[in-house]
Amino acid sequence: MSKITCLILFVIFFSSSCQRNSKKSNDEAYPTIQKNWRKIPDEWINKALKFNYQKVDTTLFVEFSRYIKPDTIAHLKTEHVDPNYGLIFNSILADLDGDQNSELICLQGWDVYTPNLCVFKQIDKAWYLIYKEEIDTFYNSPTLTIAGNYSSNKTFYLRRVYDHGSGVYIDGYSFYKLENNKVYKCLKIINDAHIYGWGLYLNQSINSDFEFMGDIKDELDVNYSYNFFPGSIYPTDFSWDSHEEIPLISGQDAISYIYDKKAHQYKLDIPKYKSGATDLTAEKIDCFGDFGNDSLFVKAFRRHIDMVLKIGTPIQKKLLNKYLKLAEKNKTVHTEILELKKHAGGTSFYGPSN
Repeated sequence: MSKITCLILFVIFFSSSCQRNSKKSNDEAYPTIQKNWRKIPDEWINKALKFNYQKVDTTLFVEFSRYIKPDTIAHLKTEHVDPNYGLIFNSILADLDGDQNSELICLQGWDVYTPNLCVFKQIDKAWYLIYKEEIDTFYNSPTLTIAGNYSSNKTFYLRRVYDHGSGVYIDGYSFYKLENNKVYKCLKIINDAHIYGWGLYLNQSINSDFEFMGDIKDELDVNYSYNFFPGSIYPTDFSWDSHEEIPLISGQDAISYIYDKKAHQYKLDIPKYKSGATDLTAEKIDCFGDFGNDSLFVKAFRRHIDMVLKIGTPIQKKLLNKYLKLAEKNKTVHTEILELKKHAGGTSFYGPSN
């Protein structure tokens, strides 16, 4: 083969390699647009960025609804003297994924108690809605927070309500990350979960607080306080009565969640030295807010229960022994079976089964 032929082949190979590398570079810079994304005009984004917080502009909602069809945002159907009653629009511009470009995240909607969490990202000079989720806050004004966690992928989070009623309530925090142009729900923790009465033998009250660790690793520390106590136990009690003053199983413990980038999740990290009867485990945490799941509770807290049966007060021992016998037969231990009696508006009323 002549030198000229070799030179020509080398040039062809080098040119082809450059084209492949160039295509790969462009693909990485401008990733494939997902079918479920909605393209949002720059005009709307600019309005959102220039929002002055003097008055919620309903044209933002109307225009946004057109852009996301056939999807929509729920409209508040309530008459009120204030025409802006219930409206919410609150946005934050920040680099969530460490790519040196800012994303727009916002809470918006016609109903302040069921806003939409929206995440917008700019790709190849065009803006897209890449995530939308309706959040229930139940008569609480929602807030959106970005954490200063130890990662280029910043965690953002908000509080939401899972269930509520007379004597029953569960809310918690949902945590999110933006990675590879996808929003991941990476953790949820119970903030407040309590139930009193409702015909359950075992009632509960759970509270937590948390703190991000901003150094060394992407970690979230959570402190849980819990109390499991009897419901209606005396002949004079009503089905909705409870006895928080008699803790059957109670305690407080701090644990850590460390981010796993491959799984896109904050994972529970329990040191080996924490293996005592009162230390928290994943199974114990699963009981928080899982009202009436007595089979899970007995399994998760068995060592803690055995400890109280040894060193607890006479009333604690008596009630726990009775509870364990009932739990052997039923997944949920009732003191009284309740049934739906009637509806009034959007409220359901329950009472003892006849």
